[in-house]
Amino acid sequence: MKKVLFLCMVLVLIFSIVGCKKDDSKNNEVEITFTASEADQAAVYEKIFNGFIDEYNSENETDIKLKIVSGQGKDITNTRMSSNDKPDIFMLDSPADVAQYVRDDLLYDLTSAAEKNKWSEKLFDWAYDLSVTDGKVYTLPYGYEGMVIWYNKNIMKELELNAEDIDTLSEFENALKLASEKGYTPIMLGSQDWPWAQEWYLSILFSYTGKELVKNTIEGKDNASWENEEFKKTVELYKSWHDRGYLADKRSYVLTSDDAINAFTTDKALFKVEGTWATYWVGPLEGEDREKVGVMLHPAINDTEKPHMPLAVGGMWCVSKDTEHPEVVEYIINQLLREDIQSDFIGAGLDVAPMSIDDSEFEDLEGVVKEMWQMVNGALEQGNYGYATWAFYPPETRVYLYEGIVNVLEGNITIDDYLAEMQKLTEKERQEGFVPILP
Repeated sequence: MKKVLFLCMVLVLIFSIVGCKKDDSKNNEVEITFTASEADQAAVYEKIFNGFIDEYNSENETDIKLKIVSGQGKDITNTRMSSNDKPDIFMLDSPADVAQYVRDDLLYDLTSAAEKNKWSEKLFDWAYDLSVTDGKVYTLPYGYEGMVIWYNKNIMKELELNAEDIDTLSEFENALKLASEKGYTPIMLGSQDWPWAQEWYLSILFSYTGKELVKNTIEGKDNASWENEEFKKTVELYKSWHDRGYLADKRSYVLTSDDAINAFTTDKALFKVEGTWATYWVGPLEGEDREKVGVMLHPAINDTEKPHMPLAVGGMWCVSKDTEHPEVVEYIINQLLREDIQSDFIGAGLDVAPMSIDDSEFEDLEGVVKEMWQMVNGALEQGNYGYATWAFYPPETRVYLYEGIVNVLEGNITIDDYLAEMQKLTEKERQEGFVPILP
């Protein structure tokens, strides 16, 4: 009886060990996640990444499998990276997010891969600077995007206006007034399902308030502060457009992003605020629908800054420190700098590598999409750019920027209180170790 009991106990113990043993079926699997959720864009990523892994397997006689997951935004990524279910390669929004992950010891050190493949010579200087934290490379900044505004050419013509002539605040507000009087929504924006859309416009307006003022405020230099009177004037201007119904008929935080796109593409709005990534919905438009869409830089709002493009890196490709396939992930990350794949990204409205790209990669673009990319590359060449919030602001300050502005628009808090809280958060984040990286 004792022998039987002992044998049973041994069997139970063996089964328990087997049951708790780590699943080895994933040992040859690499998971890549990204933020894009549009089916066409996800398909492009899958095609390119599967091509990379096929090449790697062929060169190394391996059988690595890929797991590709789309629609993995910041919240999902944060949750997964604090668990045992970490992706191997994933995207973060900004250098500030990368710096936080480095402090939390979550990222794989890519320094050797960057040195071996000469990233510092391939990437734009400002982009390579964003890849470095504490002297080491922890990310591949990917894409360069900027804030523009799109306009309806037919409505512009009806109002007897020329986009090229609208480059001052008075000219812009005149256009908004004329559009409103004709029954059009002057500026379309929807952030109900995408709260970050509020920061698109604030990126423009704060950068236009004064690039040097923004830089000094974030870096804590020359007594600069979000409570500066110039920032107050800018927020007052934004609220005045909301109160007059110029900004999405007072519904910018009630409408969804699709609501805003649909209103603009069905001739209900003069302007649509969105960045260069809007090509994902502009590109598929056909015939007259595409021909009526124009693109321009936002007009100036003061005498300090001329119209320019608030610039951001599109995303930051990172690798989990826990990856079991360092050689594979280094190979994949580096392949993203191949010039021959950039046209695939461009065609799908996705980010391209922040490096000099031959004009031939843009050849197949048409109309306003090509015009937009010429505008972006022109701004880069001329240094005619400012600072987008999601790329350069401290992370907590950035979140409050777009969340708090809704309370300002609704009249729940004053502009003074809003800016005071932004200043308080920026000072706190600098004290906690946030290191600004502003080109």
